[in-house]
Amino acid sequence: MNHDSRNARSEGLRAPPGAIRLMAVVPAVFLLVGVATIGATAESITMATWNIEHLRDMEGEGRAARTENDYRRLRHYARLLDADVIAVQEVENPEALQRVFDPARYIMFLSDRHHAQRTGFAIRKSIPTKRHPDLEALNTSGGLRHGVDVEITVGGQVIRLLSVHLKAFCFEGSVVAPAKKDCDKLARQIPVLEKWIDDRAAEQTPFVVLGDFNRRFDASDDDFWAEIDDGEPKGLALFRTTEGNRANCNRGKYPLFIDHIVYDRLVSRWVVPGSFRELVYSDSDSHRTLSDHCPISVKLDVKQ
Repeated sequence: MNHDSRNARSEGLRAPPGAIRLMAVVPAVFLLVGVATIGATAESITMATWNIEHLRDMEGEGRAARTENDYRRLRHYARLLDADVIAVQEVENPEALQRVFDPARYIMFLSDRHHAQRTGFAIRKSIPTKRHPDLEALNTSGGLRHGVDVEITVGGQVIRLLSVHLKAFCFEGSVVAPAKKDCDKLARQIPVLEKWIDDRAAEQTPFVVLGDFNRRFDASDDDFWAEIDDGEPKGLALFRTTEGNRANCNRGKYPLFIDHIVYDRLVSRWVVPGSFRELVYSDSDSHRTLSDHCPISVKLDVKQ
């Protein structure tokens, strides 16, 4: 949990006990329109991000000490999520991640950082994947998390992916003129992230940055987004699935998302309208130790 986990989550209609709420943020008719226009050569893929709050490999360990029933329910939600690529955060090791995602179906990639909070990915084994070195430069102060950098090939297209978990406790407030230490630390990470984005744009490689940004981009005083979406290199434009949407995790306690899926103009062509989802835990699981973040996802129809 980076207590950042006290995140963005918003109010919505309550589901009956035991029901799962898949919160669509655009009327379903638009999703149907998107699906109806899929070309014959499109390959569909669902991308997600999920901070699983101090996920350890053993029961009863860590700040989110879990029982076997808690792990079982996490596996249940992983199946409901049914994503092809999941960026993960706060994972101790591959064994911990395998308690949530079936290792017969997914290959796990976690950062080389020696810490109980690691970023990474679970990716379906059917998807060709190449790992790049960690973006260790995000660890600007010696105690921050690496980014995990992979590329996948879908529909004949190479897409570069970065899983991030940025500095906590600067959800709002200026990063251009930071007034507190946490914001100053987050501000130091921005040039590193921006360089990774700019390098992909210069290569004209489609890319997606997924994870826990610990930042409410929809807040009225946010200046982080303007720093990374600055039009440089020429023509660069960034988009995020969460823009204008309200979070419903934790019964909507924090209505502004801090977990985001950010992508460039090339990827934006493939995003299926209306496919953004937030998978909210059932009220019947409210007593369980699951996660203080709910997974979010979006569907792409990738075409050459």
